[in-house]
Amino acid sequence: MKKHISILLVVALLLVGCGQQSEALSGGQNGGTYKLPEPITVVEDEDTPKSATFEEKKPETVSLGGDEAAESKKAEPWDGKTKENTFKGDGFDITFQLQNTWEGGFTANVVIKNTGTKKIRNWEVEFSLPSGIMSLWNAQLTGTDTGGYTVKSSEDWNRDIEVGKTVEFGFNGQKNFDGFPAKYKLSGELVDADATPAPATQAPNQNDPNATQDPNASEDPEVDADDDIEDAEITSGNQFKKHGRLKVKGRYIVDESGKAFKLKGVSTHGIAWFPQYVNKSAFKSFKKWGANAVRLACYTSQGEQYNPSKDWKTIDKGVKAATELGMYAIIDWHILQENNPTMTTARAKKFFKHFAKKYGKTKNVIFEICNEPNGCDWKDVKKYAKKIIPIIRKYTNNIIVCGTPTWSQDVDTAANDRLTGKYTKNVCYTIHFYAATHKDNIRDKVKYAFKKKLPILCTEFSICDASGNGALDKSSANTWIKLFKKLKIGFFTWSLCNKAESSALIKSSCNKTGGFKKSDLTSAGKWFISKLK
Repeated sequence: MKKHISILLVVALLLVGCGQQSEALSGGQNGGTYKLPEPITVVEDEDTPKSATFEEKKPETVSLGGDEAAESKKAEPWDGKTKENTFKGDGFDITFQLQNTWEGGFTANVVIKNTGTKKIRNWEVEFSLPSGIMSLWNAQLTGTDTGGYTVKSSEDWNRDIEVGKTVEFGFNGQKNFDGFPAKYKLSGELVDADATPAPATQAPNQNDPNATQDPNASEDPEVDADDDIEDAEITSGNQFKKHGRLKVKGRYIVDESGKAFKLKGVSTHGIAWFPQYVNKSAFKSFKKWGANAVRLACYTSQGEQYNPSKDWKTIDKGVKAATELGMYAIIDWHILQENNPTMTTARAKKFFKHFAKKYGKTKNVIFEICNEPNGCDWKDVKKYAKKIIPIIRKYTNNIIVCGTPTWSQDVDTAANDRLTGKYTKNVCYTIHFYAATHKDNIRDKVKYAFKKKLPILCTEFSICDASGNGALDKSSANTWIKLFKKLKIGFFTWSLCNKAESSALIKSSCNKTGGFKKSDLTSAGKWFISKLK
């Protein structure tokens, strides 16, 4: 019998002010405001003790230079150097890590460590945060009040905190960083350390009895990776003249001869901000290092500088340059700040009617209909896709790439409820990752979706954190690329520009817009071209 125990620990920590660093909008997960779910009602069953709770403890406080409570003190300015703050509780630690700041926002990571003697299951943490949360990953936002948020485990794989182990989640703040949380409250079920663990599924819906199972797939999807489909020979020269119009066959993208073809390319940053890098010379530089494709990222709202009269011409310039170089080109409707792609349906219809009609007979063009849906359900994405796909299909059978929820991470959800019928021909689904943030938990989603024979293309990734900035994690990135090569999944890195952030491929000190040498590349750029061969 489980013992349901509520751990209530409220902590007052020193509230620190904020510093500012100026940055433009990054290509990482700078999503929109969350729509909060309805309050959760806990229904107790017969096995649930009615009064199995700890006695509430008085808040522990930290005072500075006196005996007043820290929360009653005036906040001190942030020194601009302190990057983390740890509270040591009774049986757990919570560490708040400030990973990156920019003008108008920041990225943070929260690590919960179990220092007790029992496993913590179905954890939920409340914390104060004056700055506010704009987007969240690896957890679920379940409540908010003035200056405070409630976050809980969102997946089977992270609902248990084993003794001595940690779980973590991250988020983007919607304002300048205003200081570390002033209080925390952690709750959960305490169970014996040797109790049956939470289901270690590779994806949230893997054990869903209503999900379609693949009886022919092996237990290890990496072993079941060939399907007797040979790789196409990727050489220099005119790629699409040699390999023709690409198509989706089973879980692979293949060329006209039916051989698996791995698209490997670079994504531009938002073409409204960095149009100067959409040119033949820039693309040619990466082609000589092994790229065979480019992605043209067109943000979708006026707040992101979307301007059809300018952006559409830039896309034309990009397609023309890629075509002349014999490279493939993705035209990307870059959903981000608007969260739910259905909010852009009217504009997206005009956008894709224009470009599908114009490039429908062009063999090297691919259409990505929604970059990173977030804060919405898969049913919303499917509803949107069913309105956009027929518009494109009036003019072309070229490949269409469909985004997935949670910033295009939930390929497992798509695998369990994919598009069907007329909406599925030559349609694949995208996975996005930022290696310092997204690791085994997201790779497991890819493995699961691959096992379910979902065709996947990675249209955006980098080797830094989810903000598009921060430290590089080459180890995690190498693991990702190894997996993609094994499963014959193509990949596009973010981003072709010289913005002063970790994910940019060009050094901020480099003023060239083409004809690049290795010495012009950032560490991320040099790492990327090493993976193209």
